[in-house]
Amino acid sequence: MDPLEVSAKLGAAHGLTFPLVSDPSHTAMDAFGVFDAENEVAWPAVYLVDRDGTIAWRYLGDTYKVRPTTAELLRALDGD
Repeated sequence: MDPLEVSAKLGAAHGLTFPLVSDPSHTAMDAFGVFDAENEVAWPAVYLVDRDGTIAWRYLGDTYKVRPTTAELLRALDGD
């Protein structure tokens, strides 16, 4: 949701080596059904998308403070 320049600074501060995207018009958030219009934020969500574009696994959270662990994501990738 943050502007691209804010995301870029965040990525640099954490040494991220992958691109971050921005969705200030919440187009993707609306498409995934995670935009909270009342508070103008996105609900925390993680999606694993397979090669044909199908959502293979998803996590929808109640708070940004709780996210799936790396181990949970790896298990999801393995199909568990």
